[in-house]
Amino acid sequence: MANVPKLRFFVSKQVNLFYHISVLFSEYFSDEYSLGILNNSTYRQHYANLKTQSLHQKFQNLWRYSFYNWDFVGKSLFEANTFTKTRKILRKASQEQMNIWVEILSEALSSYENVWRQTAQKLKEYRSRFEAEWNRINDFVLAEMSSLAKLPWKTSTIAAHLVDCVYGAQSWTEDVVLPPFPDLDIEKKLLSHEIAHILVPDYFLKTKLQSLGLNCAIAHTIVDLIAYFGVKKHVADLERRGIKPNPSYYEEVSKLYPIFEGCYENPDRYQSFDEILKQIKL
Repeated sequence: MANVPKLRFFVSKQVNLFYHISVLFSEYFSDEYSLGILNNSTYRQHYANLKTQSLHQKFQNLWRYSFYNWDFVGKSLFEANTFTKTRKILRKASQEQMNIWVEILSEALSSYENVWRQTAQKLKEYRSRFEAEWNRINDFVLAEMSSLAKLPWKTSTIAAHLVDCVYGAQSWTEDVVLPPFPDLDIEKKLLSHEIAHILVPDYFLKTKLQSLGLNCAIAHTIVDLIAYFGVKKHVADLERRGIKPNPSYYEEVSKLYPIFEGCYENPDRYQSFDEILKQIKL
Protein backbone atom coordinates (compact mmCIF):
# COMPACT_ATOMS: atom_id res chain seq x y z
CA MET A 1 0.00 0.00 0.00
CA ALA A 2 1.25 3.48 -0.91
CA ASN A 3 2.44 5.82 1.83
CA VAL A 4 -0.49 7.81 3.19
CA PRO A 5 -0.77 10.43 5.94
CA LYS A 6 -1.70 9.44 9.46
CA LEU A 7 -4.49 11.41 11.10
CA ARG A 8 -4.19 12.76 14.62
CA PHE A 9 -7.34 13.95 16.37
CA PHE A 10 -7.33 16.88 18.79
CA VAL A 11 -9.74 18.51 21.21
CA SER A 12 -8.27 21.93 21.97
CA LYS A 13 -9.81 24.54 24.24
CA GLN A 14 -8.00 27.37 22.45
CA VAL A 15 -9.07 26.22 18.98
CA ASN A 16 -12.66 25.86 20.17
CA LEU A 17 -12.49 29.31 21.77
CA PHE A 18 -11.33 30.83 18.48
CA TYR A 19 -14.24 29.31 16.56
CA HIS A 20 -16.69 30.13 19.36
CA ILE A 21 -15.88 33.82 19.14
CA SER A 22 -15.67 33.73 15.33
CA VAL A 23 -19.15 32.18 15.05
CA LEU A 24 -20.57 34.80 17.42
CA PHE A 25 -19.04 37.62 15.38
CA SER A 26 -19.29 36.01 11.94
CA GLU A 27 -20.53 39.27 10.39
CA TYR A 28 -16.96 40.56 10.50
CA PHE A 29 -15.68 37.74 8.29
CA SER A 30 -15.84 37.34 4.52
CA ASP A 31 -18.86 35.60 2.96
CA GLU A 32 -16.80 32.46 2.39
CA TYR A 33 -16.61 32.02 6.16
CA SER A 34 -19.70 33.84 7.47
CA LEU A 35 -21.95 31.86 5.11
CA GLY A 36 -19.88 28.70 5.49
CA ILE A 37 -18.14 27.21 8.48
CA LEU A 38 -19.19 30.08 10.80
CA ASN A 39 -22.87 30.00 9.77
CA ASN A 40 -24.21 28.37 12.94
CA SER A 41 -27.19 30.62 13.68
CA THR A 42 -28.54 28.35 16.44
CA TYR A 43 -25.28 28.57 18.36
CA ARG A 44 -25.05 32.31 17.78
CA GLN A 45 -28.56 32.89 19.13
CA HIS A 46 -27.98 30.64 22.13
CA TYR A 47 -24.90 32.60 23.20
CA ALA A 48 -26.01 36.04 21.99
CA ASN A 49 -25.53 37.45 25.49
CA LEU A 50 -21.76 36.91 25.11
CA LYS A 51 -21.56 39.39 22.22
CA THR A 52 -20.47 42.37 24.27
CA GLN A 53 -20.03 45.89 22.97
CA SER A 54 -16.38 45.78 23.98
CA LEU A 55 -15.78 42.75 21.74
CA HIS A 56 -17.73 44.41 18.92
CA GLN A 57 -15.37 47.37 19.14
CA LYS A 58 -12.31 45.13 18.99
CA PHE A 59 -13.63 43.36 15.90
CA GLN A 60 -14.30 46.73 14.30
CA ASN A 61 -10.66 47.64 14.97
CA LEU A 62 -9.62 44.34 13.42
CA TRP A 63 -11.84 44.99 10.40
CA ARG A 64 -9.50 47.77 9.33
CA TYR A 65 -6.94 45.12 8.43
CA SER A 66 -9.32 43.00 6.33
CA PHE A 67 -7.90 40.36 8.58
CA TYR A 68 -9.07 37.22 6.86
CA ASN A 69 -8.11 38.08 3.28
CA TRP A 70 -4.60 39.44 3.75
CA ASP A 71 -5.37 42.41 1.54
CA PHE A 72 -4.16 44.52 4.46
CA VAL A 73 -0.69 43.74 3.06
CA GLY A 74 -1.26 45.56 -0.21
CA LYS A 75 -3.25 48.30 1.51
CA SER A 76 -0.40 48.95 3.94
CA LEU A 77 2.23 49.48 1.25
CA PHE A 78 1.12 52.73 -0.37
CA GLU A 79 3.71 54.69 1.66
CA ALA A 80 6.55 52.21 1.10
CA ASN A 81 9.28 53.33 -1.30
CA THR A 82 12.09 50.98 -0.23
CA PHE A 83 12.17 47.34 0.79
CA THR A 84 13.35 48.35 4.26
CA LYS A 85 10.24 50.53 4.62
CA THR A 86 8.09 47.67 3.30
CA ARG A 87 9.46 45.31 5.95
CA LYS A 88 8.88 47.84 8.72
CA ILE A 89 5.30 48.64 7.65
CA LEU A 90 4.24 45.00 7.28
CA ARG A 91 5.74 44.00 10.62
CA LYS A 92 3.85 46.85 12.29
CA ALA A 93 0.55 45.98 10.56
CA SER A 94 0.93 42.29 11.36
CA GLN A 95 1.82 42.96 14.99
CA GLU A 96 -1.14 45.29 15.46
CA GLN A 97 -3.45 42.67 13.98
CA MET A 98 -2.11 39.96 16.31
CA ASN A 99 -2.38 42.27 19.32
CA ILE A 100 -6.08 42.83 18.66
CA TRP A 101 -6.67 39.08 18.32
CA VAL A 102 -4.92 38.48 21.65
CA GLU A 103 -7.19 41.08 23.26
CA ILE A 104 -10.30 39.48 21.74
CA LEU A 105 -9.40 35.95 22.84
CA SER A 106 -8.28 37.10 26.27
CA GLU A 107 -11.52 38.99 26.89
CA ALA A 108 -13.72 36.16 25.56
CA LEU A 109 -11.99 33.45 27.60
CA SER A 110 -13.67 34.14 30.95
CA SER A 111 -17.20 33.96 29.54
CA TYR A 112 -16.24 30.85 27.53
CA GLU A 113 -15.11 28.84 30.56
CA ASN A 114 -18.64 27.70 31.38
CA VAL A 115 -19.31 26.81 27.73
CA TRP A 116 -16.12 24.75 27.64
CA ARG A 117 -17.04 22.85 30.81
CA GLN A 118 -20.20 21.70 29.06
CA THR A 119 -18.41 20.92 25.80
CA ALA A 120 -14.98 19.44 26.54
CA GLN A 121 -15.99 16.04 27.86
CA LYS A 122 -18.48 15.48 25.03
CA LEU A 123 -15.80 16.27 22.46
CA LYS A 124 -13.26 13.98 24.15
CA GLU A 125 -15.74 11.09 24.28
CA TYR A 126 -16.62 11.64 20.63
CA ARG A 127 -12.94 11.74 19.67
CA SER A 128 -12.31 8.37 21.34
CA ARG A 129 -15.26 6.79 19.56
CA PHE A 130 -14.63 8.24 16.10
CA GLU A 131 -10.84 7.94 16.21
CA ALA A 132 -11.10 4.19 16.82
CA GLU A 133 -13.51 3.88 13.90
CA TRP A 134 -11.38 6.01 11.57
CA ASN A 135 -8.06 4.36 12.41
CA ARG A 136 -9.41 1.07 11.05
CA ILE A 137 -10.00 2.57 7.60
CA ASN A 138 -7.53 5.47 7.33
CA ASP A 139 -4.94 3.72 5.17
CA PHE A 140 -7.54 2.20 2.85
CA VAL A 141 -9.48 5.43 2.31
CA LEU A 142 -6.44 7.62 1.71
CA ALA A 143 -4.76 5.05 -0.55
CA GLU A 144 -7.96 4.78 -2.60
CA MET A 145 -8.19 8.55 -3.01
CA SER A 146 -4.56 8.77 -4.10
CA SER A 147 -5.04 5.93 -6.58
CA LEU A 148 -8.25 7.43 -7.93
CA ALA A 149 -6.75 10.90 -8.48
CA LYS A 150 -3.38 9.55 -9.66
CA LEU A 151 -1.71 11.94 -7.22
CA PRO A 152 0.75 11.25 -4.37
CA TRP A 153 0.27 12.48 -0.83
CA LYS A 154 2.65 15.34 0.01
CA THR A 155 2.24 15.29 3.78
CA SER A 156 2.89 12.58 6.35
CA THR A 157 0.39 13.70 9.00
CA ILE A 158 -2.94 15.52 9.09
CA ALA A 159 -4.30 17.13 12.25
CA ALA A 160 -8.08 16.88 12.68
CA HIS A 161 -9.46 19.39 15.19
CA LEU A 162 -12.89 18.63 16.64
CA VAL A 163 -14.83 21.86 17.18
CA ASP A 164 -18.29 21.92 18.67
CA CYS A 165 -19.73 25.12 17.18
CA VAL A 166 -18.79 25.05 13.50
CA TYR A 167 -21.24 24.53 10.64
CA GLY A 168 -19.65 21.99 8.32
CA ALA A 169 -15.92 21.45 8.01
CA GLN A 170 -12.86 23.04 6.45
CA SER A 171 -9.30 22.09 5.57
CA TRP A 172 -5.94 23.79 5.16
CA THR A 173 -2.52 22.49 4.14
CA GLU A 174 -2.21 19.83 6.85
CA ASP A 175 -5.18 20.54 9.14
CA VAL A 176 -8.91 19.88 9.20
CA VAL A 177 -11.59 21.40 11.41
CA LEU A 178 -14.81 19.42 11.72
CA PRO A 179 -17.83 19.17 14.01
CA PRO A 180 -18.68 16.02 16.00
CA PHE A 181 -21.49 14.77 13.75
CA PRO A 182 -23.60 12.13 15.56
CA ASP A 183 -23.73 9.73 12.59
CA LEU A 184 -20.24 8.30 12.19
CA ASP A 185 -20.75 7.41 8.52
CA ILE A 186 -21.60 11.05 7.73
CA GLU A 187 -18.52 12.10 9.71
CA LYS A 188 -16.36 9.71 7.66
CA LYS A 189 -17.56 11.29 4.42
CA LEU A 190 -17.24 14.83 5.81
CA LEU A 191 -13.67 14.16 6.91
CA SER A 192 -12.84 12.41 3.63
CA HIS A 193 -14.04 15.44 1.68
CA GLU A 194 -11.74 17.78 3.61
CA ILE A 195 -8.81 15.37 3.29
CA ALA A 196 -9.45 15.26 -0.48
CA HIS A 197 -8.99 19.05 -0.52
CA ILE A 198 -5.52 18.47 0.94
CA LEU A 199 -4.70 15.86 -1.71
CA VAL A 200 -6.01 18.13 -4.50
CA PRO A 201 -5.51 21.74 -3.33
CA ASP A 202 -7.75 24.42 -4.81
CA TYR A 203 -4.84 26.37 -6.32
CA PHE A 204 -3.62 23.22 -8.10
CA LEU A 205 -7.03 22.07 -9.30
CA LYS A 206 -8.28 25.45 -10.47
CA THR A 207 -5.07 26.08 -12.40
CA LYS A 208 -5.54 22.75 -14.19
CA LEU A 209 -9.19 23.48 -14.97
CA GLN A 210 -8.40 26.96 -16.28
CA SER A 211 -5.66 25.62 -18.54
CA LEU A 212 -8.21 23.30 -20.16
CA GLY A 213 -10.92 25.92 -20.40
CA LEU A 214 -13.11 24.08 -17.90
CA ASN A 215 -15.49 25.75 -15.47
CA CYS A 216 -13.82 26.14 -12.05
CA ALA A 217 -17.23 25.59 -10.44
CA ILE A 218 -16.73 21.84 -10.94
CA ALA A 219 -13.63 21.84 -8.68
CA HIS A 220 -15.71 21.16 -5.57
CA THR A 221 -17.55 18.36 -7.37
CA ILE A 222 -14.29 16.67 -8.35
CA VAL A 223 -13.06 16.83 -4.75
CA ASP A 224 -16.31 15.36 -3.42
CA LEU A 225 -16.28 12.52 -5.93
CA ILE A 226 -12.71 11.63 -4.94
CA ALA A 227 -13.85 11.58 -1.30
CA TYR A 228 -16.98 9.57 -2.06
CA PHE A 229 -15.21 6.78 -3.92
CA GLY A 230 -12.42 6.83 -1.33
CA VAL A 231 -14.79 6.13 1.56
CA LYS A 232 -17.41 4.18 -0.39
CA LYS A 233 -16.54 0.72 0.99
CA HIS A 234 -16.62 1.92 4.58
CA VAL A 235 -20.12 3.34 4.97
CA ALA A 236 -23.37 1.42 5.30
CA ASP A 237 -25.83 3.38 3.10
CA LEU A 238 -24.32 4.96 0.01
CA GLU A 239 -27.57 6.62 -1.06
CA ARG A 240 -28.29 8.52 2.12
CA ARG A 241 -28.09 12.30 2.28
CA GLY A 242 -24.58 13.47 3.17
CA ILE A 243 -22.81 10.49 1.61
CA LYS A 244 -23.37 10.50 -2.14
CA PRO A 245 -22.65 13.80 -3.96
CA ASN A 246 -25.86 15.82 -4.13
CA PRO A 247 -26.74 16.98 -7.69
CA SER A 248 -28.56 20.02 -6.30
CA TYR A 249 -25.37 21.18 -4.59
CA TYR A 250 -22.47 19.96 -6.74
CA GLU A 251 -22.10 21.32 -10.28
CA GLU A 252 -22.31 18.79 -13.12
CA VAL A 253 -22.18 15.82 -10.77
CA SER A 254 -24.37 13.68 -13.06
CA LYS A 255 -21.82 14.12 -15.89
CA LEU A 256 -18.71 13.71 -13.75
CA TYR A 257 -19.91 10.75 -11.68
CA PRO A 258 -19.52 8.14 -14.49
CA ILE A 259 -15.98 9.30 -15.20
CA PHE A 260 -14.85 8.86 -11.59
CA GLU A 261 -16.81 5.64 -11.28
CA GLY A 262 -14.81 4.39 -14.26
CA CYS A 263 -11.57 5.46 -12.54
CA TYR A 264 -12.67 3.60 -9.42
CA GLU A 265 -13.68 0.37 -11.18
CA ASN A 266 -10.77 0.38 -13.65
CA PRO A 267 -7.74 1.90 -11.89
CA ASP A 268 -5.51 1.51 -14.95
CA ARG A 269 -7.82 3.40 -17.31
CA TYR A 270 -5.98 6.71 -16.72
CA GLN A 271 -2.32 7.17 -15.95
CA SER A 272 -2.43 10.74 -14.59
CA PHE A 273 -4.73 13.34 -13.14
CA ASP A 274 -4.36 15.35 -16.36
CA GLU A 275 -5.79 12.43 -18.35
CA ILE A 276 -8.85 12.40 -16.12
CA LEU A 277 -9.36 16.13 -16.65
CA LYS A 278 -8.96 15.73 -20.42
CA GLN A 279 -11.67 13.10 -20.33
CA ILE A 280 -13.90 15.60 -18.51
CA LYS A 281 -13.06 18.14 -21.22
CA LEU A 282 -14.18 15.67 -23.90
